[in-house]
Formats: sequence, structure tokens, C-alpha cells
Amino acid sequence: MKSNKKKSKSTNKNVILTVSIVLVFILGISIYFLNNYVVSSQIKNQNTDTTINNAQIGIEKGDLAPDFTLKDVNGKTVTLSKLKGKKVILNFWATTCPYCKIEMPELNKFYQNNKNDVVLLAIDIGEDKSTVENYLAGKGYSFDVLLDSDAKVAMDYKVQFIPMSFFIDKDGIIRAISNGAMTYDEVDQYFKTISQ
Repeated sequence: MKSNKKKSKSTNKNVILTVSIVLVFILGISIYFLNNYVVSSQIKNQNTDTTINNAQIGIEKGDLAPDFTLKDVNGKTVTLSKLKGKKVILNFWATTCPYCKIEMPELNKFYQNNKNDVVLLAIDIGEDKSTVENYLAGKGYSFDVLLDSDAKVAMDYKVQFIPMSFFIDKDGIIRAISNGAMTYDEVDQYFKTISQ
């Protein structure tokens, strides 16, 4: 009887310890993102004629999008800089995000109607491959889903809230940024900024 009580107490302590570690980890990531949020103090050049020659690498409109290499859920490697000459939408998301779940079908519908004119990269933040695959199963999404398991790319792009999307033109320049879930029409409006 005493042995069972000791095991039960030990199991409860292990559960509490595990939950505490997970909460501290989540809190730590949240604090990291908040501390690394940079509000630009200088006025950015809003000129739409910005070219790759005078653009600096950054995450604001008019900046050259930071390069990255990630694997998709099928193990294929995707490098952003190798997509120069194509219009790209980067969409940061996670399976636990309710707004991402609302937005995904809209993105897929837009992609289906424009797949010859755009590359859509849905970048999952901080989750393992099996979690993402289980979420995607049976949904029929046809765009590329990339795994940012260590959240490094999300940190480089200073993603604090998801979903968050970057619209990148053929020269690799960020032309629009969306914070929050988009409808089909909103995706289409943002897309126009990289279709001129």
C-alpha cells in the first residue's frame, strides 16, 4: 500500500516537473521573441522602385528578405535565394494556432488559382515533422510546408504573432507584410504588391 502511494506521489511529481519545464520553455521563447522585437527608428524608403542593388537585408517593406534553407515535410530542401525570379509568399504558422487553421484553406484556394504565378511556403514554427504531418493529413493542401523546428527562421524574421506573411517580389524584396489571418481577397490584395 505504501509502495503504491510512493509511486503515485513520484508520478505526480514527474508530471508536475514535466509541465513546469514545458511552461518555462514556452515562457522563455515568448520572452525571447518580445526582447528581440525591433521597431525601426528610421523611416524606411517606401519607394516601390527599390531594387536589389540598393536594398539591405531586413524584414521591413523594401528590404531584401533574409535567406534561409529549410526542409519540407517530404524531406526536400528549399532555399529562398534559389527562388529569385519568382514571386514568393512566406506564411509563418503552427498547428496549435486557431487563426492559422482559419487562414490555411484561404491560402490553399488562392494558391490553387495562382500556382503558376507564385510560390507559397507555409513555414511551421517549432513543431516536429510528425505533428505537422498529422495535422495536414487529409486536408489536401498543395503548397509547400516547411519545418522550422528550432524556430531559427521565425526568429530571423522577428515573427511574434502568427499567422504572419511576407510577400516577396521576383528580386527578393519584401513588398508587403500581413499580421493575422487573411481572407482570400486579402491575400489577393497583398499579392498585387508583388505583381506589378
